[in-house]
Amino acid sequence: MLGDTVGFLKKLPTHLVESFQSTLEEVAFADVLIHVVDASHPQREEQRRAVDEVLQKIGAGEKHTLTVWNKADRLENWTTLEWEARGAPHGVVISAKTGQGMEGFLSELASMLTAWSMRVHVRVPQSEGSLLALLSRAGRILEKRYEGNDVVLVAHIPPFLRGKVAPFILPENGKDQGITVGRAPEGAVDESGSGGLGGSGTAGDPVADGFAG
Repeated sequence: MLGDTVGFLKKLPTHLVESFQSTLEEVAFADVLIHVVDASHPQREEQRRAVDEVLQKIGAGEKHTLTVWNKADRLENWTTLEWEARGAPHGVVISAKTGQGMEGFLSELASMLTAWSMRVHVRVPQSEGSLLALLSRAGRILEKRYEGNDVVLVAHIPPFLRGKVAPFILPENGKDQGITVGRAPEGAVDESGSGGLGGSGTAGDPVADGFAG
């Protein structure tokens, strides 16, 4: 699922951050954030840092982020921009207008999603209603059955949920933990009502183009 958040502003006032909390909740559930920077803007680095500061304020500073420098077609050459991209943990340079760099962008995004996908086998007490609701909302339920007062699930979850489900992990195939990394199996039944991937984005923010993910 692809999500788009409200726009981000430089030096966002505390009261505005609080007002946007409900709208920005999807950022917390995202597997990957795609931070789109206007490469043609003379203050692009300042814009990028402004978005990073907002992410820190809303508790999403450690999210896996793919930084995308867009509108590179407006520059005379990409050399400086490519060096900037190399300075990010995950960064690519593209032109959405001409399509240049899109293959690399899609490849990097697919790699990040695959690496951070987790399949877990858990037994959760029905008394843990909030956790079960979170698993259904932010994850992808592949199998579900009731055993006594417990719910046994096989689910595809985003990395931020690993710590929350750790106490309920079941052994699988003789291994110590019922957890594997990788994509959910093809044809799995999705009982969550979504693909299990939250995201974020901005639309036309004057300081930072923002996110999509």
